[in-house]
Amino acid sequence: MNKFLILLILLFSIGFFSIISCTAPKNDFPDTIQHLSLFDTRWNLVEIDQRPIKKIDSAKTPYIHFSKQEMKATGNNGCNSFFADIDTIEEHLSFGPVGMTRKACKEGMETEMAFLAMLQASYQYIIDGYALLIMDNQGQVVGKFILAQ
Repeated sequence: MNKFLILLILLFSIGFFSIISCTAPKNDFPDTIQHLSLFDTRWNLVEIDQRPIKKIDSAKTPYIHFSKQEMKATGNNGCNSFFADIDTIEEHLSFGPVGMTRKACKEGMETEMAFLAMLQASYQYIIDGYALLIMDNQGQVVGKFILAQ
């Protein structure tokens, strides 16, 4: 009888803890980061030349989006929308001539100029967790983006 009671308590405990572990709340991001792609993902700019950017208006958050099908980058540089052809081979990244709208903004022009310089200086990229790092040909990080949610 004692062995039966111990076995019953043991089985009940295992079942109880199994149910609890299956119903635990989940995070928005997975515990293990899946490899994110450069393409078809919106990346929000957070730093240029290792300096945080000034966020002026949530509607004008500087961002970049890479289209694999068109091999183009589009986005907003803090003031104007832009587009450019891109060339990627493995982790190397370069931008063709940049076209953009020509709005005159009271704020955001400093970020726009730094953003355009970053695009022209880009040589390679690394995706580190939920961050996209763009580096120049010296290996210096010239732009840091985070995955948009």
